[in-house]
Amino acid sequence: MSSKPLRQGSLVMLWAGENPAVHANLLEELQAAGIPFADKSLGDDEVAPTADPLPIDWKPRFGFEVTVLSTDLAAAREVLEKLLDEEPADVEIPARDEVAAAEPPLLVATETHPAVEIWNGKDDRMAQFLTSAMQENEIPIHLENPGEQTRIFVSAANEKRAREIVREIVEGAPPE
Repeated sequence: MSSKPLRQGSLVMLWAGENPAVHANLLEELQAAGIPFADKSLGDDEVAPTADPLPIDWKPRFGFEVTVLSTDLAAAREVLEKLLDEEPADVEIPARDEVAAAEPPLLVATETHPAVEIWNGKDDRMAQFLTSAMQENEIPIHLENPGEQTRIFVSAANEKRAREIVREIVEGAPPE
């Protein structure tokens, strides 16, 4: 009867992140290389989040952590680096039907060039208030300050929501 010798070493962090594709590929590669690992999903535990939104010891609040034995760390890092250096596989985007076409485009496509002016004026306090309101509503903006005039731009996809927010603030009117 032959038994494998027990592997010794302490567990050390190899990778932590939120990308499920990288996580799955890393586990697959470590398994193929015969490197034992511990895998933990973050965000499904019962621990309450800290009150500090920017903790000093930053850790993702959701995602994955993969640890390996310290004795396997060098080999595991090689596997991880090889994985991260690879070009991402081509992902084919399925054709969209007419119903799906009504959905707003993805954030990346809509936010690259905010070009629709939703407000301009010389009131710095109003500009700051509108900027904060857009940030609270997760609407990316572009500011320009030619001379004393401040101009706020958003993307066409966010124009309707942004104009409603401006109307509510400038006119002091309730949402429609």
